[in-house]
Amino acid sequence: MKSSALPTFGAWLKTRRHACDMTQKELARAAGCAEITIRKIQADQLRPSKKLARVLLEKLDARPDERDALMALARRKQRAWR
Repeated sequence: MKSSALPTFGAWLKTRRHACDMTQKELARAAGCAEITIRKIQADQLRPSKKLARVLLEKLDARPDERDALMALARRKQRAWR
């Protein structure tokens, strides 16, 4: 997956979370973070730490061949960060 395939990590997270049939609350619990953290990442108001990004990729069953690109997308600085 190219990091340009989706505009933001938040968009990927929301799409993948829905595909895995998980609520924000369920994902937060599985990832060991607050529900508001998931909400803010999805809204592109918060960039996940490297550790949290890795956990989210694992919990959402990201394919191994996509993980490097997704990590780069998760950690990329956005002009729109609020």
